[in-house]
This record gives sequence, C-alpha cells and structure tokens, in this order.
Amino acid sequence: MQIATKTLAAIEAALFKDQGAKYRGLLKDLMPLAGDAYSTKEEDFRNHLGASLIGRECSRELWYTFHWCTLTKFDGRMLRLFNRGHLEEPRMVALLMMIGCKVWQVNNEGKQFRINGHRGHFGGSLDAVVMGVPDLDPTLPVLAEFKTHGDKSFTKLVAEGVVAAKWEHFIQMQIYMGKNNLNWALYGAVNKNTDALHMEIIQFDPIHYQKYLDRSVMIVDSIVPPPRIGTTPGFFKCKFCDHIKLCHLDMLPVKNCRTCVSSRVEDDGKWSCVHPIASKAGSSEFLTSEEQRAECDFWEMNLVIKSA
Repeated sequence: MQIATKTLAAIEAALFKDQGAKYRGLLKDLMPLAGDAYSTKEEDFRNHLGASLIGRECSRELWYTFHWCTLTKFDGRMLRLFNRGHLEEPRMVALLMMIGCKVWQVNNEGKQFRINGHRGHFGGSLDAVVMGVPDLDPTLPVLAEFKTHGDKSFTKLVAEGVVAAKWEHFIQMQIYMGKNNLNWALYGAVNKNTDALHMEIIQFDPIHYQKYLDRSVMIVDSIVPPPRIGTTPGFFKCKFCDHIKLCHLDMLPVKNCRTCVSSRVEDDGKWSCVHPIASKAGSSEFLTSEEQRAECDFWEMNLVIKSA
C-alpha cells in the first residue's frame, strides 16, 4: 500500500493556510458541473456491463445484471447515499486544484472520459485525469478515482489498502488505466461519517488488466449464466446479492428483451430480436434502449436464465 502522503499533507496545509477560502471558491464553480448529482432521469438498468462491477467475485451476478434479470428499487436513504457519492467528486477535484494540480473531467468535446470495451457492451466513465500529483512525477497524467465510504469500510481501507479492502475499485482503476495508457492512479476516499481522507497511489498491473478484460468478454458472449459462487441461498456471499431470489429461489426474471429467448447480443453495444413477428414491429434492425425495456406481447423467458 502506497499512501499518497505528500498529497494529503499538501491538502491539509492549503486548507489550514486560508481556512478553506480557496477550496470553497473552487466549489462554487465545480458543484454545478456534477451532472450525475442533478440528473432527473429515473435510473433502472445500465445499458452496458460496467467496469465498476467487473471486479466482483460472482460471474453469474454480472451476467444477470448485464441481462437485466432483476430490477432493484432503493429506499430514500440509499438514494441519498448514491447522490452523496456524486456530490463528493467536485469536492475531491476542488481539493486537488487547490494544491495546484491540473484536473480534467471532460475531453476536448466537453464529454466525460469514457472507456469502451468488448463489442461495445463493456464500459465505464472516469472521474478525472490529474497532473501534478505531489507523490508522483508532476508531468505525469494520472487517473483519479473518487469514492465515499461508511465508517466501517473506511477503517478497513485505511488499515489494509485498496487491494485488500476494495478489490472492485482496484480492478476498476486497472481497466481505466489500461484503456487510457496510464501507468498510475490516485485513489481518493472520504469517510462519510467523519470527512476523514484517505489517498493511495495505485500502479498499473497489465496482468490483472487483461484478466478482467477477458472476463468481460466471457460475460458478454456467454449464452448461459456462469456458475454460482454459492450452492444455497444461505451462503454468506449470496445473502446480499440483488439476484438471490432469481438465482436460488422461485422468482422469475423481469420481462424485457434481454431476458427473452428471442434477443441476441450484437456488436457496437446493440441488441436484436429474432422473433419472426416481434422483430418486424421494431423501429429498426436493432432494438432501441426503450424497446429493450418494454414488455412485449411475444416475450418468452429464456430458460437458461434459471439453469443450474
């Protein structure tokens, strides 16, 4: 574990020097740019298999998520927590800019940095690219990934580091670094209970990068769900999975194109329908995102979803 000691020290010194005046001034400009925090779009399914998830242990969970098998609804507390994560990004950016780092959150076209993977079905969005990180060569562009943690999670992170405490985050950064030819990442974490900061320097690992790229290929291309990690619903790693009732019990998948026997994964992030009647009713050769979500009269459950 390589703690970003110089970066953390510079942040604390700068805040103390003017009692946060520069930091607050930067926030005034940065907070309105946190588009995800102010989105009015109702979230349901993610169109792609996310790099933020690919490090999870259970491949079947990822396959079910990619195929929109379970729709999870969240209560108000969880939705506020998710929103807090979005609002934390400009705060982290302000801290880095305050100490003289150059920070880019969008490309030359004004769009968020994104990676695109296997057949257009694997992807993700970078929080930022930073230059001038005190713990590294100031001329190096560095991936920046920002996360919020509860007290228990943060304590474990500080004690054990990202690799041991947050493997998903480590793999997410490997994917982003590999896709953007970056050799280093700055991982910035905040304790939501105390506002304590933890920052680590993460080095690119080509072996893990390729391993999890290969895993994304397997998830996207597989026509059957991969094996479970647990054989019973009481297995501790299955208890909190969104798909437990589908995977281990009698619940059926949500009705949509991706759970239908007639759907097919196509290139360029697209899906198609091979049903002789339903496919002719579509607006084009490929299914739009809205069409994929709609309940079709010709829907028939893909039986492999419930296979052992």
